[in-house]
Amino acid sequence: MLSLKPFSTEHFAVLPTWFDNERELAQWGGPGFSHPLDASQLAPLLQVGHGDRPERHCWMAEDESSSPVGHAQLVYDWQNGVARIARVAIAPAMRGRGIAVPMLKLVLARAFSEGAIERVELNVYTWNEPAIRTYAKLGLIREGVRRSSAKVGEERWDTAIMGILRAEWNEVVTAI
Repeated sequence: MLSLKPFSTEHFAVLPTWFDNERELAQWGGPGFSHPLDASQLAPLLQVGHGDRPERHCWMAEDESSSPVGHAQLVYDWQNGVARIARVAIAPAMRGRGIAVPMLKLVLARAFSEGAIERVELNVYTWNEPAIRTYAKLGLIREGVRRSSAKVGEERWDTAIMGILRAEWNEVVTAI
């Protein structure tokens, strides 16, 4: 069984080891991070996660042995009742083992536990078909594509937006 543990400085040594190059890092965090990922880039994520209405929540998913197996974030737009899933990663040794769906189910449950949140959305690079299939299993619907929305090295990547509404989540949660 997985659990979500708040992301903290103790994870600063673990998370960067999951990304071997600039492309993998950009897939996780967008083009705003530089490889190698380090504490100076991760520390700001902790500074915005406090208070009654934080800007973001960051978690490490842990397995039964308390080993970090995944990472995910929620970014909040409280005014509009929207949460955005961001920076999802599975530890390299754990990929392909079915961890993403239960981890993201926990993240979605956290988002919708906030009464003000009506919608959860995410952005995913259109070439990342395994992630898109995972999100679809959780009931997120592909709503559109932002063409050439990210520049990584010399490449331009398209970004799909996917979303799920509270009523849709209430139907999906009992089915998965």
